[in-house]
Amino acid sequence: MADTLHPRRHTMDIGSLDSFLFRYTESELRHRGEPSDVLSPRYRRIPQVNFAGRDMYLFSFNSLMEGRSICVNKESRFTFIPEHIHTVIEFLYVYAGHCTQVIDGRRVEMSAGDICLLDTNVPHSIEYLNESDIVITIEMRKEYLTRGFLQRLGDNAIINHFLVNALSADTAHDQHLLFRRRGDNAIHSILQNILCEYYDPQLCSDQAIEANMVLLCCEILRQYRNQVFSPRSSDAGLIVEILEYIEKNYLTATLESTARHFGFHPNYLSAYIKRQAGRSFKELLILQRMYQACFLLSNTELPIYEIAQKVGYNNLGFFYHKFEAVYHVSPAEYRARQWEAQHF
Repeated sequence: MADTLHPRRHTMDIGSLDSFLFRYTESELRHRGEPSDVLSPRYRRIPQVNFAGRDMYLFSFNSLMEGRSICVNKESRFTFIPEHIHTVIEFLYVYAGHCTQVIDGRRVEMSAGDICLLDTNVPHSIEYLNESDIVITIEMRKEYLTRGFLQRLGDNAIINHFLVNALSADTAHDQHLLFRRRGDNAIHSILQNILCEYYDPQLCSDQAIEANMVLLCCEILRQYRNQVFSPRSSDAGLIVEILEYIEKNYLTATLESTARHFGFHPNYLSAYIKRQAGRSFKELLILQRMYQACFLLSNTELPIYEIAQKVGYNNLGFFYHKFEAVYHVSPAEYRARQWEAQHF
């Protein structure tokens, strides 16, 4: 069970972060003097539910996330976390030492630098953490990863849409993804920045955390793409090539021209795209045009009719209809909101 950490008054930096994280919390001091199978008294206030035929705890994080899109926790050492599900998406990062999770009945061993992304409603538990085991979790609402995050990424819009769906949607990826530590420390450095800003907030810390979360997600997407869309996974690699083709040729591409480019019958390509990307060719084409329209609305002063033409729509009314179907606001309203956000 996570415990609250209170930083000292001096400004935290990377150099002081380690000693801060290894410092005993009140919960850890209590657990050190108890048998290893004793749960925190906090569990008396946490509801239990029957899920997949088993009784387990339900973590909602409502109070911790009130007014926030994310919350950060250090899991208490000298104890374990029983099987539970939660209503948010969770990044679990092994900052130091080791961590053993049991995810939906399967044992997952993790070492320092490994990161696990857990979807909502995934039964999992964490075995006893020793003194050297520092485990950090970042909880985020699902809409944070699927809606706002895509708008922040910009380039390669429909590829990122495809990847984010693979990361967060309730699909056949068993609802969790595990990334082993690579040679570089990019993720570790980003997480250190997030932790410093979160535990010792300064001026603009919320904005700094937001920016680092985008960097963290970008790095995870890169690793996911390299891990899944590798030469060993040629079928997955093909869909990425098709999505890249649509992104580059969204003004002129048709199902027939795309099928010719890849050597497929249009009917086969249509079914393949729908199966692999979860959207039709036409829907992906519209999405790419809308992403480009959003970029122009946010970053230029071009009149809306000219933006519509630049993304392939000569009929302004039809452009408005498609834009509102995707974003549920008009292009003018979208531009106004972006302007307000940038000049707040």
